[in-house]
Amino acid sequence: MSLADTYSEAFDGFFIYDCALRSSGYCFILVETTKNNNDREPNKRIVGYFPDYEGQPVISWHEYRGFENPHLVIASSPKEQAVMVGLSGAVAVLGSGESAMQDYIPGGDEQQPIFGTASACTSINGYLYVAGGWRHVAKRVDANQWLAIHDRRSMPHPTSKNGSSDGGFNGISAFSEEDIYCVGGKGDVWRFDGKKWHQCPMPTNMRLWSVCCAGDGFVYIGAQSGSIIKGRGNNWKVIHQGDLTLPFKDMVWFDNKLWSTSDYGLWTVENDQLIESDLPSDVIACSGNLAVGYGKLLLAGLHGATVYDGKKWERLV
Repeated sequence: MSLADTYSEAFDGFFIYDCALRSSGYCFILVETTKNNNDREPNKRIVGYFPDYEGQPVISWHEYRGFENPHLVIASSPKEQAVMVGLSGAVAVLGSGESAMQDYIPGGDEQQPIFGTASACTSINGYLYVAGGWRHVAKRVDANQWLAIHDRRSMPHPTSKNGSSDGGFNGISAFSEEDIYCVGGKGDVWRFDGKKWHQCPMPTNMRLWSVCCAGDGFVYIGAQSGSIIKGRGNNWKVIHQGDLTLPFKDMVWFDNKLWSTSDYGLWTVENDQLIESDLPSDVIACSGNLAVGYGKLLLAGLHGATVYDGKKWERLV
């Protein structure tokens, strides 16, 4: 089968939902395009694209049922794999000779690694971390082994109102395993110092959706309507009051600037100013998700994927 045929077989009938960078290539979560999504949860695929695998390009994938609102992260520990995590805690891996489902993340009560949802994922020091509802945070220490790191003595359970809560995490990022930031709810931001959690005072009660611990030493938080909060520790300020339809889904640091995206476009932050991208339309068409690693920036969404090495953009999908 030719590369073009393999590409068509992997991607036709699906759209890109999330993306990640591996040392040797690119990974995507694909969601099946269905005529009536009310019938069932669309199938998902983890696709790996390796431009130079033993001298030739290779595309591989595996398809799964379920996995509502999945996230994709590359974990290098305990071995390098693309890990897909669904909202309910379902887990699947691709890489290092393995392509399979793993056990669900343990959940069901506040002592478990997750409680309710697994809403955000990231890689910290090579390990996969998951954050979610009711201020739950967990670390994947090995296949099917999860460690809860939400200490209820320092980070209490959020207040419940009518069975729901405004405290819970939609984003997680870190400078290290001893300096982790989680954001969500209405101005609900917490920092983990490796031993205990500290609540960060916010200048707003806007809903928070994404976070990036950036290369300039600051933390950037994506809030409702595309607003951006900047700070660290106990010092924060709103640097942009947004009026966008969607919040930023992803925020990453690359090429000495912050990059932000939603399904509607791509922006950068320079000198505390939000700047809408003036890149070519075929690049902007790939907006939706961002990933960084190995000296590259990956942008992928409903209409394709493109990668930037700091000098030029190359269309992948």
